[in-house]
Amino acid sequence: MGRRYLPVMILLLLGLIWGSSTNIARYVAEAGVPPISYAFWALCIGAILLFVVNLFRRQTIPISLAHLRYYAIAGMCSSGIPTANMFLCLNHISVGAMSLVLATVPILTYLFSLAAGLEQVHSRRAAGICLGLAGALFVILPDDGLPQSQSLMWFMIAFITPLGYACGTVFTAKYRPHDVDALVGANAMMLASATFLFVVAVTVEDLYPIWARMSHINDLIVIHGALSATAFTLFFVLLRVAGPVYFSQVAYLVTFFGIAIAMIVFGERYSVWLWLALALTVVGVWLVNSVQKKTPVVSAEPVD
Repeated sequence: MGRRYLPVMILLLLGLIWGSSTNIARYVAEAGVPPISYAFWALCIGAILLFVVNLFRRQTIPISLAHLRYYAIAGMCSSGIPTANMFLCLNHISVGAMSLVLATVPILTYLFSLAAGLEQVHSRRAAGICLGLAGALFVILPDDGLPQSQSLMWFMIAFITPLGYACGTVFTAKYRPHDVDALVGANAMMLASATFLFVVAVTVEDLYPIWARMSHINDLIVIHGALSATAFTLFFVLLRVAGPVYFSQVAYLVTFFGIAIAMIVFGERYSVWLWLALALTVVGVWLVNSVQKKTPVVSAEPVD
C-alpha cells in the first residue's frame, strides 16, 4: 500500500518544496543578492550536504568521461541554467507570473519526450499543448495581462526556465547510467551545476560573500540549499519509479503552492487574464498527463 502511494507523496512534497523555494527566491532577490551568486550558493550548499550523506553511505560518484558528460549536461539543463534564470527573472516579474511559466513544464516535457522517442503522438495531449500555448498568450496579448510594473520581455525570458527543466528531465530519464542511484546522481548534478555557476558568477558579477556576516538572508540561502538537495534526490527517485511525464505533473503543485504562498506573504494580486491563463494552462497540463497510464515508464540508456 505504501509503495503504491509513494509517487503521489513524493509529488506533493516536491510541489511544496519548489513552490516555497520560488517565494524564498523572490524574497532573497528583493534583498539585492546577485541572482547567479544566489543560484551558485543554493546548489553548492545542497551539493555539500549530499556529499556528506553519500560519505556516510560509503557511496562514491563514478567519474568516467561518459559519467562526467552526463552530469554536466543534466546539471546545467536541469538546474544550473533554469535556476539562475528564474532567480534573475524574479527581480522583474511576480511569483504568480513565474508560477504560471513553470506550469508549462509538463507540456514542454511531453514535446521533448516526443522528439526523444520516449512518447507517441496523442490527440488529447496535442489539445493540451494548444491550451497551454493559449494560456501564455492570455498573459502576453492583453494590455493588462501583466501589471504595468512587470516587464513583458522578462516574462518571455522566464520561459528559458521551463525549457531547461523539461530538457533536463527527458535527458536524465533517457541517459541516466545504471550505476548512478538517486543520491549519487543528485549530488553529481548539483556539483556540476554549482561549478558552472561559480565560473559564471566570478566572470559577470562579484561573487556574493555569504561568509561575510550572519543574516536572515544568508539563513534563507542555506535553507534553500537544503531544500534543493532534498528536491534533487526526490527528482531522481520519482523519475525512476514513475517516469518523466508523471514527474512533470509537479508543475500543478508548484503553481498552486507558489501562488498561494505569494498571496499570503507578499500580498500579490493578479489580473483576470492571469487567472484565465492559469486555468487554461492547468487544463492543458491535465490533458497532456491524462494518458500517462497508457505510456511506458522510461528505462535509462547508456550515455555513450
